[in-house]
Amino acid sequence: MEKTMKHVIVLLTTLGLLLPASPLLAMNAAQKKEFERIYAMSLEDLADRVEARLEQKYPDEDWEKYRFPSFVYTDDPIEISYKVAVKNPDLLGTANVTDKDRIIPCYCFCNRMGHDNLLYCFWQKGQIGGDFDSHASECNICVRQALLAFLWDDLGASHAEIISGMERKFERLIEMHERGEI
Repeated sequence: MEKTMKHVIVLLTTLGLLLPASPLLAMNAAQKKEFERIYAMSLEDLADRVEARLEQKYPDEDWEKYRFPSFVYTDDPIEISYKVAVKNPDLLGTANVTDKDRIIPCYCFCNRMGHDNLLYCFWQKGQIGGDFDSHASECNICVRQALLAFLWDDLGASHAEIISGMERKFERLIEMHERGEI
C-alpha cells in the first residue's frame, strides 16, 4: 500500500510539472476554436478585428502623439499593426533577444537585415520609443504576425501557443528558409 502511494505521488508530481508546460492546455475549447478562426482570417479581417479591439481597450487614445511616419499610413493593416507595436511592443519582442521562448521570430527572415525578432520590424534596432522602422510597412508577413499575435494574446493564448500558431501559419516559408531558398 505504501509503495503504491509513493507511485501515485510520483505520478501526480510528474503530471503537475508536465501539464503547465503543455501549450494545448492553456486554452479552453472555445478559445481554441476562436484561435483557429483567427488563424484563417484574411489580412483585412485581422486588421478590422484588431482595430475594433484597440478601440475597446484604448478608447481615448491619442494616436497622433506617436508621430507615425508617412509609411505607416499606406494601408489600414499596416497602420493598425504599428499601433499594436506601440501599445504591445513586449508581445513582439525584446531588443537583442533571439530566443523564441521569449520573443516572436519574424518569418520573413529579415534577420539578414539585423532584425533579432518581430519588434525590430516596427522599431529600429528594437528600441521601443525610438524611431520607427519602415520594414513592416513593406512586408505583409510582419504585419500579419503582429495582428495575429495581438489577437491570440488578447484571446488568452500562451506564448508557446502563439509561437506554435505562427510556425504552422508560416510553415512553408520556414521550410523554404531551411532549404536556403529564401
